[in-house]
Amino acid sequence: MEEILRALERDGRLTPAEIANETGRHEDEVRALVSEAEARHVVVGYGARINWEAAGRPQVHALVEVKVQPEENVGYGAVAARVSRFDNVISCYLTSGSYDLAVIVRGQSIHEVSDFVGEKLATMHGIQSTVTHVIMRRYKENDVLLRSTEEVDRQLVMP
Repeated sequence: MEEILRALERDGRLTPAEIANETGRHEDEVRALVSEAEARHVVVGYGARINWEAAGRPQVHALVEVKVQPEENVGYGAVAARVSRFDNVISCYLTSGSYDLAVIVRGQSIHEVSDFVGEKLATMHGIQSTVTHVIMRRYKENDVLLRSTEEVDRQLVMP
């Protein structure tokens, strides 16, 4: 099963026939295993990964550190679930360390990100504080390089 999942993770457009050819399994077996994985919520979605900057529609991304007041009987989960419902939120993770949630947000501008954090996220019930770090440039995301190595800016170092 793992080899089938890895193939789908690498390219969700692969057909059962292509996966069968790649893994040495029968196409019907691949189809059944993928259906089972979808039913068990092992496979939770499919989609293209878009480099919006290259498409001419740049977006601003930020990592927001969030301190949470956990709720009785549900801990951090209830707050994390509410945070995750916002369209601006790409990812939400429970973390160890000096803050509780790491939230990746996006917007069309720094103002949109700022408004979202300041007016919606930071003011939510259960949120104690936030610290926002604007992501200056993304190089790799979800195992995909967003820029080729030829495009990476290099600063000349003089001896």
